[in-house]
Amino acid sequence: MNKTIAIVNDPDVTLGTLPSSIITINAWEADWKKFNLNDNYIILGGHMGAYEDEKYEYLKKEKNWIKYAVECNTKILGICLGAQLIADSTGGEAFLSKEIEFGLKDLIFIDNENNENIVDIFESNKVFTWHRDTFDLPEKAVLIAKTNFPQIFKIQNSFGLQFHPEITKNLFLTWYSSDLSKKELAGFNVEEESSNLFENLDNFRQVMHNFYYSWVEY
Repeated sequence: MNKTIAIVNDPDVTLGTLPSSIITINAWEADWKKFNLNDNYIILGGHMGAYEDEKYEYLKKEKNWIKYAVECNTKILGICLGAQLIADSTGGEAFLSKEIEFGLKDLIFIDNENNENIVDIFESNKVFTWHRDTFDLPEKAVLIAKTNFPQIFKIQNSFGLQFHPEITKNLFLTWYSSDLSKKELAGFNVEEESSNLFENLDNFRQVMHNFYYSWVEY
């Protein structure tokens, strides 16, 4: 059976509601040449931008590996920064947008043909968004769902999710504890948004698990 390996890009962005049995490897310590392209990979999020590879030099090796792995039809799931890294590695471009997207959102589905219903579960459930970085899609990618930003896309055998299906209360509180986060979200009703999030955490957990196991079997 193929393994699932999660690539951690930021110590504060961990598995969340993803199964704890998933192997985790820090991107800045990874030996990319040793990764089996037949395994499944999850590229987790982070506070940095996919374009900040001069500041975070390990991103250069990570993006080179992602490009090669996508071309080899390796199964990759990118979440938030992970989605941005996939897009930026395969002919698209990640960049800092003018606006922050934050809170629970309904997705607008555009193209969900031939995906064996893997992402259907997000069509009937709100998703939690928190990002300012976004991306232009690679030419070969298919946009499946969006808000004002691209949210779900597929390229080769890889999926990118801009939102955070793995969110937990601890992850949210960790991310919001920084002065930068409080400053960036000053224009939002964080108390109301977080309250709505916390009330729906059980559903988020179930949706994440259902999606994850569908993806593993895809």
